[in-house]
Amino acid sequence: MNNKIKKVAFGTDHAAAEVRDKVKNYLKERGYEVEDFGYSGEGSCDYPDYAEKVASAILEKKAQKGILICGTGIGMSIAANKIRGIIAATAWNEDTAKLAAQHNKADILCLGSRTATYRDICIMAKVFLETAFEERHQPRITKIKHLEEQQL
Repeated sequence: MNNKIKKVAFGTDHAAAEVRDKVKNYLKERGYEVEDFGYSGEGSCDYPDYAEKVASAILEKKAQKGILICGTGIGMSIAANKIRGIIAATAWNEDTAKLAAQHNKADILCLGSRTATYRDICIMAKVFLETAFEERHQPRITKIKHLEEQQL
């Protein structure tokens, strides 16, 4: 476990019902404190509600990183990226999960329960949480933040 990342905000929608508890337990077994904002009801729900909860936890410093899971990861990523100050990235394999942290300084990793196996979701989450940001990429992140500020 990366000693710097200890608290993880975790959110899911109805599409992730089958993997929700398994992934959460996988993270807890690796020493992460997981705050679960995921949907646990019956029927469908609206993924932007869970993306907002996880993003807010990060912005309020209640968590250091976030993991969001929906059907593809795309919807959660779109919703989370609408929240000022958040960088969310969708990953589809171990390499993209690593690069989201290492090059893009992503706050949240978005994954798809319909596009990845439970095992792959766990590996991507682990890699994301254990990979440090490489400071040489900071000028690009600064430019991204500047784009966000221009939209005020």
